[in-house]
Amino acid sequence: MGLRPEMLSAIVVSGDSMEPVLRDGDEILVDRDWRPLRDGIHVVRLDNTVLVKRLEAGRAGRIALLSDNPVYRPIECGLDEIEVIGRVVWKGGRI
Repeated sequence: MGLRPEMLSAIVVSGDSMEPVLRDGDEILVDRDWRPLRDGIHVVRLDNTVLVKRLEAGRAGRIALLSDNPVYRPIECGLDEIEVIGRVVWKGGRI
């Protein structure tokens, strides 16, 4: 996959906001290597909370954090309000 092992972190998903793609208890592999933002699921820090969300560019300087579960509304914030930790590149979980 062209990834550097020293830049990968494994974390466990908590919660249902990304269902059905990611479920509570799934393990994900996060690529922390810097790359330009692109489509996909990312791990971000917002207000000292770590979230797993899809990112969507909004108005200039704004970004929307999207859940796959329609119960959750998008979170709109400034680019300067979030820290992108990395992009999710693999998942493992129950069948």
